Amino acid sequence: MSALRPGRVVAVAGALLMVTALAWGVSKGDLWAEGAMLLEMPWGIVILLEFYVGVLLFGAWVWTRERNRCAAAVWLLAIVVVGNLVSCLYVLTALHDAKGDAARFWLGARA
Repeated sequence: MSALRPGRVVAVAGALLMVTALAWGVSKGDLWAEGAMLLEMPWGIVILLEFYVGVLLFGAWVWTRERNRCAAAVWLLAIVVVGNLVSCLYVLTALHDAKGDAARFWLGARA
């Protein structure tokens, strides 16, 4: 078993969870009205800050890993707009490209 296999399981599970959660949210909620209410609550602000700190950390990895700055910028914009569903897809793409090589997974073509 590849040392990277658990990452694939987590990324697939995360992507499926995010697709389900996003579909549920779109079908049951109003993003604009509820988002405005979220910004009025202290814990809503904390959760958003936590998300964007994670985006910055994940984005730093993507930016470091990708040689093509345009591709990195597109990935980062997609993560900011769509969320961690895109992060899961990026991890799956990186795992596929790495072909079992942990250094290539983390560093991309720089490995």
